[in-house]
Amino acid sequence: MSLLTKGIGKLSQLEIDTDKDWQAKGIANLKAVAQAMAHGDIVFRGASILERLTADAGKGYNFLRSRGPGLSPVWQDIEDLIQYMTAALNRAIAFDLVIPTLAISQVTQQASSPPGRLSTKTLGVPAPTVGLAIATDVWGGVASLEALDVPSPSISGELAVRYPVGGAVADDGGVQTNETAAANNATANDMTLLPAAPAVNDAYYFGYATLWDWLQLNIGTAGAGVWTIVWEYWNGSIWTGLPDISDGTSHFGNAGVREVKFTRPGDWATTDIGGIVGLYWIRARISAYTSIATQPLGTQAWIWVKQ
Repeated sequence: MSLLTKGIGKLSQLEIDTDKDWQAKGIANLKAVAQAMAHGDIVFRGASILERLTADAGKGYNFLRSRGPGLSPVWQDIEDLIQYMTAALNRAIAFDLVIPTLAISQVTQQASSPPGRLSTKTLGVPAPTVGLAIATDVWGGVASLEALDVPSPSISGELAVRYPVGGAVADDGGVQTNETAAANNATANDMTLLPAAPAVNDAYYFGYATLWDWLQLNIGTAGAGVWTIVWEYWNGSIWTGLPDISDGTSHFGNAGVREVKFTRPGDWATTDIGGIVGLYWIRARISAYTSIATQPLGTQAWIWVKQ
């Protein structure tokens, strides 16, 4: 039935009998709850239909938290919120800070040249090994060989870079001729490795701006005759024999591309030859001479530097 048909035109004219049992309508103890209400209280639906939650008088700013089905809501303040969110780890931020002492360790490494670059160890190439399993079998009356000689393999490697010579000078009786341009082009036989009429102490010089490791020489015309060549370097005071010399030119008697190898001297010093200053020089000097049938001539020369 409409309220208007009962003559009620305003909500203020509506009267509710709070003493009546309203549980059948889903409402219970309405009067008791209403009479007990104070300022700030909240009515909520609980297990007994309607329940009253009193205003909390705790400290801080309060908030109402629902705890889930079957549990009554509770008032909580900001400290309760912190406890709730941090799993009750801290209710107040008030504790002494202890700063641990830092542990410092030091690792010292030996520096190399240039400064700032750490020294590195030389990597060695392990010697490979070959394993061989031999089985004996007979097929058609022929037995397989039981012995097989496998040579032990060896690995060698050397990293070096080839450069044009920094200086090439022919010395004939003390008269020195700069042949650097001839030594750095492929024109055949334009280097006079020995004079046409040689004598003891005539020489040919090869130089480079930095320390180097061996000479590569293309001999266009092999020399023929009787003489001896010694290979020397300047040690800052005198010319002296190169250590561990290996003369692939055979005293300028072999044609083609040949190598002159040696151990880099520890006291190798720069000097000036034929007007070319400040190079590390070696020289091929005639130490003994008897005769000449063919003058040795060179085509081109290179310097090799180990890396």
